[in-house]
Amino acid sequence: MLSRAAVRTTLVVLALAAGGTVGLPAQEPEESPSAKRTRPASPAKPALPAEPEAKGAPPPVPPPAPPRSQRQLANVRVDVKITDVRGGQTVATETVSMTISDQESGIARSQVEAPYGKTEISRTAFLKTDARPEIVDGQKVRLRLSLEYNLIDAIDAAKPPVTTVQESLVVVLESGKTVTVAESAEPGSDRRVRLEVTATILR
Repeated sequence: MLSRAAVRTTLVVLALAAGGTVGLPAQEPEESPSAKRTRPASPAKPALPAEPEAKGAPPPVPPPAPPRSQRQLANVRVDVKITDVRGGQTVATETVSMTISDQESGIARSQVEAPYGKTEISRTAFLKTDARPEIVDGQKVRLRLSLEYNLIDAIDAAKPPVTTVQESLVVVLESGKTVTVAESAEPGSDRRVRLEVTATILR
C-alpha cells in the first residue's frame, strides 16, 4: 500500500503530464506525542467468566447391604426364664413363652399390684418382654430380645427392696437348646438375677 506522500507525488506527476494544475489534498496534521498520550484508551474488553473449577471425584458408593434371608413359613417358640438367686438358693422364678413367626415381632406384658411392705401403699411389679426371632441355616435362631423386670421382695419389712433388671441383646441359639444369656448381680449383696432363653423352631 502506498503512503500518503507517495500518493501526492503521483498526483503531481500526472497533473504536470496533462499540462494542467491540480490542487493537492491537504496534508493531515500528524498527531503530536502529547496528543497521543492524552488519547483516551480504548475500553477494556470484558473479562470472560472464569471456568468453573473441576469438581472433585464423586464420593465412593457404599457397598450394597447384604440380602435379607428369605422369610420361612415356620414359627419359633421363645421361652424366657428369670431366676432370682440369693446365697445360692432360688427365691423367685418368672417365665414367659411366646410363639412367633419367622422374622416377626412378639410382645408380652404382665403386671400385678402388690402391697409395699407394711404400708397401705401398693406398687406395680411387672415383666415386659419383646422378641424377634430369625431362622438361620434351618437349625439356628438369631434372636433379638429386650426385657424389663421389676420384682418387689416378699420379706416382712416396712420397705422391702425392689429389684429392676433391664436387658437388651442379640444372640444366636441352637434350636431347642437353653442358654444363659445374662446374669446380673445386685451391688452390696449376694443376690443375682439369671436370664435363660430357649428358641425352638416349630415345623
